[in-house]
Amino acid sequence: MRLLPPVTTPQSAVPILTPLSDAQLAKNAPLPLTPQTPYSQLNDKAINDSVQPDTSTRTRYPTVTDAPLSKPQSDALAAELNALYKSVMDSLGSEDARYIQRIYATVVYSEVIARGLLAAAGRMPSKRSLVATWLLGTSLLSFSKILNNMELGHNVMHGQYDWMQHPHLNSQKFDWDIVCPAPLWQHSHNYLHHTFTNIVGRDHDVGYHLIRVTDEQPWTPEDRYNMFSTAVLAFGFEWAVAFHDIQISADEYADSPNLHKIMQQKSRALFAKIGRQIGKDYIALPSVVALTLGRRSAFSTLSGNMTANTVRNLWTWAVIFCGHFTEQAHIYTHLDANESKGDWYVRQILGSSNIKGSKWFHLLTGNLSHQIEHHIFPDMPAGHYAKIAPQVQAICLKYGLSYNTGRFGTQLKQVLGRIYHFSKPSEKEWQAYVQSTKNADSTTHKDDRSAANLENKLEDKLAIENTGGLTRFLPPVVRKAISYAW
Repeated sequence: MRLLPPVTTPQSAVPILTPLSDAQLAKNAPLPLTPQTPYSQLNDKAINDSVQPDTSTRTRYPTVTDAPLSKPQSDALAAELNALYKSVMDSLGSEDARYIQRIYATVVYSEVIARGLLAAAGRMPSKRSLVATWLLGTSLLSFSKILNNMELGHNVMHGQYDWMQHPHLNSQKFDWDIVCPAPLWQHSHNYLHHTFTNIVGRDHDVGYHLIRVTDEQPWTPEDRYNMFSTAVLAFGFEWAVAFHDIQISADEYADSPNLHKIMQQKSRALFAKIGRQIGKDYIALPSVVALTLGRRSAFSTLSGNMTANTVRNLWTWAVIFCGHFTEQAHIYTHLDANESKGDWYVRQILGSSNIKGSKWFHLLTGNLSHQIEHHIFPDMPAGHYAKIAPQVQAICLKYGLSYNTGRFGTQLKQVLGRIYHFSKPSEKEWQAYVQSTKNADSTTHKDDRSAANLENKLEDKLAIENTGGLTRFLPPVVRKAISYAW
């Protein structure tokens, strides 16, 4: 199975359910199947019973090691969801096209007006008018960037509007206003995350290689700083997303003789996009404003751009984490080699969480406040999620599946509680860590990679270690990308 689409060819998020090779399955060998959730007690009677699952038997931070539904149940579930999907997709037409075009126009015009206000702020005669104009411009620019990122960029690059055959509002050509190139995000998100959702070791969005969010991730001393790491991730979320695929691809292609060529292509695309984004927001626009309106206007423009990007990062992080890491977001230990479309649907439902809110709230989340609907139908135009949510919830109830939803404040509190909970080791985890440190020096780790691959890894490691100057203070993944770029 091809894990890496070419950097110049974005991909939409249609679920990939083709059989995996033996080598891919061996990367995550199944753990013993032992029921740990109430869903493992369901039987075929649940198909016809409209009874809500007994919430008293639920555990916090559940892990699934057994199939929640039998194959006949999951097949029946898939048939109902497929019918719902088809009914919506068959109804798409001019109204949906006008909607996304209005969103695009709103993003463009709000950005233009916001940048005009930020430039004008420096020319205001009084401090009060300067602050008021700057706040209005920054707020409008934050709105534009959030809308660009969530409702426009995220959804268009999922292929939700490819049916329109629009010249640029399609998953093959659209690129958004953040430092991550579209093809890199589409590989790590559209393919890996949406195919292997919440499977530890396969879905790299589980913790983003930085935060422990399940007991299936072995505890290390660095996890004590979970809350601090989360704050860093939230403030710089677009940067984490940008380098996320570099870390993933370096691990996935470690055995490939073309490792350096593949990573060079990705790294160069990444740094080119970073250069364009930094050049636009922090160099070109402030410079033009400085030449035309003076230094005060340049500063108001620069500070407004920085603030808007930060606001967008914090908002995006909050929405994404509330959709994936609440108390009842299920984590899977392995990928079922015989996973059907119905099993895939179940995994998406149990691994996702919705957020209640107003119409404007849903718009600003890119309708990712309907994360369950998005995960089961990633290429359905997101504006339809609110309409089908009651039907999806009814289907979940019918099959005894949890439909996790709550207010934004409640979901965010659960996310932070989960992150804090897994920053501390249990007694068993602490003992395991102590024992592992004692055995570290005496244990020889086996490596089945070829000599050619070992040579490639050694060369790349030396290249990373030999990056001098200020680069030695950069995070390892950034240094890795720099080493591959040349």
